[in-house]
Amino acid sequence: MAPRAAAPCATRTSACDLHVHSKYSDRPSEWILRRLGSPESFMDPKEIYRRCKERGMRFVTITDHNSIAGALEIAEYPDTFLSAEVTTYFPEDGCKIHCLVWGVTEAQFAEIDAVRENIYKLRDFLVRGRIAHAIAHPLFRVNSRLTVEHVEKLILLFNNFEGVNGSRHPRASELARVVLGNLTPAVIADLVAKHGIAPVLPEPWRKSFTGGSDDHSGCYPAQGFTVTPHAATVQEFLGHLRDGRHEPGGSCGTSLKFAHSLYAIAYQYYRQRVLRGKAGEGSPLGALLRHLVEGSPRPNSVRGALGHLAGRIFGRRRQTATEALLLREFASLASDSAESAPEETIDNQRAFEFACRVGQQLGYAFLKRFAGHVRKGELLESLEAVSALVPVVLGVSPYLASFASQHKDEAFLQVIAAHFPAAHGMIDVGERKAWVTDVFGDGNGTSRTIQAMAEAARKAGRGLVIVTCQEKSPKVTVPLKNFKPVGTFSLPEWEMREAVFPPFLEMLQYFEQERFSEIVISTPGPVGVAALAAGRLLGLRVTGVCHTDLPLSALQLTQDDIMENLAWRYMRWFFGQLDSVFVPSHAYRRKLAERGLEEEKLVVLPGGVNLGQFSLRECSPAFWGDYGVPKDGFRYLCAGRVAAEMNLDGLLLAFQDLRHRRTGDSLIIVGDGPHLPALQEQWGAADGVFFTGALEGQELVQAYSSADAFVFPGTDDTCGTVVLEAQACGLPVIVADRGGPCEIVSRNHSGLVVDVARPGLLARAMERLAVDAGLRAVLSSRGLENARASEWTASMELLWRAADEGRKRETGRGGHLAIQPDPAAGRAMNVA
Repeated sequence: MAPRAAAPCATRTSACDLHVHSKYSDRPSEWILRRLGSPESFMDPKEIYRRCKERGMRFVTITDHNSIAGALEIAEYPDTFLSAEVTTYFPEDGCKIHCLVWGVTEAQFAEIDAVRENIYKLRDFLVRGRIAHAIAHPLFRVNSRLTVEHVEKLILLFNNFEGVNGSRHPRASELARVVLGNLTPAVIADLVAKHGIAPVLPEPWRKSFTGGSDDHSGCYPAQGFTVTPHAATVQEFLGHLRDGRHEPGGSCGTSLKFAHSLYAIAYQYYRQRVLRGKAGEGSPLGALLRHLVEGSPRPNSVRGALGHLAGRIFGRRRQTATEALLLREFASLASDSAESAPEETIDNQRAFEFACRVGQQLGYAFLKRFAGHVRKGELLESLEAVSALVPVVLGVSPYLASFASQHKDEAFLQVIAAHFPAAHGMIDVGERKAWVTDVFGDGNGTSRTIQAMAEAARKAGRGLVIVTCQEKSPKVTVPLKNFKPVGTFSLPEWEMREAVFPPFLEMLQYFEQERFSEIVISTPGPVGVAALAAGRLLGLRVTGVCHTDLPLSALQLTQDDIMENLAWRYMRWFFGQLDSVFVPSHAYRRKLAERGLEEEKLVVLPGGVNLGQFSLRECSPAFWGDYGVPKDGFRYLCAGRVAAEMNLDGLLLAFQDLRHRRTGDSLIIVGDGPHLPALQEQWGAADGVFFTGALEGQELVQAYSSADAFVFPGTDDTCGTVVLEAQACGLPVIVADRGGPCEIVSRNHSGLVVDVARPGLLARAMERLAVDAGLRAVLSSRGLENARASEWTASMELLWRAADEGRKRETGRGGHLAIQPDPAAGRAMNVA
């Protein structure tokens, strides 16, 4: 039975919010409220009554935790009845369950309170007394002990369950309605045999559903409710509930609604417990909470409040630069928001956007300040900057708490969906994946790999969205979401590498709204860390793709072993948080395992090639005319990012050795990167050496097709996509005996493998290709065969299959992804 969207017409039906709390619910379950020492609610019962009636409820009740005190305060009204949310337990293991009971007398509630510690005794008492009742939020793990077996027992014990909960994300409610709405007599018989519990209610396979707001803050009463046929009296309405003549209405909760409730409770706590009726809500905390709950403060009041607070906190002591920055930045943000808000009240989305601005802008300001202090060696000042972030984190913590609370049971929900056949289609939150990367669209290997995988997914009908964070959104033909950075900064010791500060809260909301089944992270930079945190808060599967050797880059950039070791420690931490990590080669898998990463998490995801773009074309010697390359002679091509790890210096030395014997040959280096200026300065005037810079699209394909052989001397490349591209264009290839490329050519012996640490050997291998046309033909043919077996579609399907197998393991359904054989030994065509 689908939930209804709005309160129905009172002349034909009757509605009541059957789950709402007042100030008598005073023991909070949310950690942020416990830390404040705040009750769950400050709402006066009569105010709840007024708001429910305003919102179209025919009847009103209050369901405080283990108390009817709130309901008693409105008992003078004829359209109310006594109710409570009772905490009960499975006595065998202490699993906590919340059961809503409605229309009780004070005497009945006393008896309920006496037996509620035992769910079996509670159920028997409710049935004997014909008391209307339902299990609240049936798939919510109140004390984290709820299991599939408990759910099965609840199915046998109860016939009525809450199907719409106005405070909780709809995922659990939707799943509960599917599981409980598709039971059969055969299923019930199997459960009776399994648990030995005989149902006492008729037709136990037919379940009914109620709805309630589960509101604690006073913001959302009657946004979830229960609808029955028209009832003239309370007793008639309760009769409909007992007999199952009802359905849920309204809407489930959202993370933003739940966070708004937390802010509202915190604001009420602040006013009643901190100010205690005193004048002056003029503190940053008060201004922030009031802005988020009630609307925009006046700019002058914000500035005045902050100035007043500064005087009280700092007295005559001079503020530190960080303290002054905090006050100044918050005043500016709050004032800007106030001036741009035309309405007196603020909705959930606008409140969220304001919190994003405050948290993210201040976080960015303090991070830059911290990095500046570290760069100058000012340790105490850097610690001060970090400590000043505490109030910023506290300011947005209700949102963090809300997203975490709303999705804390995701793994359990997947187990439930896997256990009940009717819900198998709901194991995943959604059907799409988000692929997150710090950098995209700049033509480097990582970007090209991600775009190729996304294109393969699009053609196969798979849902894959690239998520990045750049000032200008890249123009691509695949689905992409770009977040504008809050700002950019450079890391100490890595001044040439600029990093972005991502808008974390906005990313978190996006991942939740889009209902991705998995987050794939390509780079362990700030955007990757934000995606990891979001995935964990949302309970999503999070996997990584390790494209580059970060510790090696750290060593090459800084020439400092300490920085390399720090990078390894960071890699172990970051990738250790992930469910699985895809690596492009067995060589790098071994390296990561040797460095302490869990080997069972590491899955080889071979590189691929787009055969629609890279294919055998007619050689065009005239193509090189614009670059000054002679039409005659043998042309060796090397392509890729021009960085130190490419070992281009070794290639150039080998080529100079070769030129002594073959003066007409040419070496063409295609690509851009940090090492290019130095190479051009040293080798730009050398005979036979040519630098083209970056080539893309058809120009790159034409460059491959117009060369005679491909040489890739890098020993630390983790994948070697350019090797497959060259093979797809018909080039024979030479690669180093270490790294990912040698694994590519080891498949069906499609290239020469050389110890590039010895330039003389590399020169002889290059010469061998130039003089042996038969060998070139064999390697070209095998390379084409190798490339045709390596389309990106195969890699993309492996990515999807790995996620499916992982979820099978996590939900107890088996599943094992076989690791491809390691081709480290037995390579043919080696040049020793």
